[in-house]
Amino acid sequence: MINMTEDKVKDPVCGMVKPKDEMKINVIHKDVTYYFCSEEDKNMFLSNPDHWLLKR
Repeated sequence: MINMTEDKVKDPVCGMVKPKDEMKINVIHKDVTYYFCSEEDKNMFLSNPDHWLLKR
């Protein structure tokens, strides 16, 4: 059974949306936690966070 109350989050790089507990990687940037589906997405984000945050 799917829990419809799960908090879903969006990877700011690839746009994938998943329940927060399925995103294995996260980063805190300017006191906000961002979630990623891959190490590559996290590294792309960290190389230029402002670029990815403007695309949200």
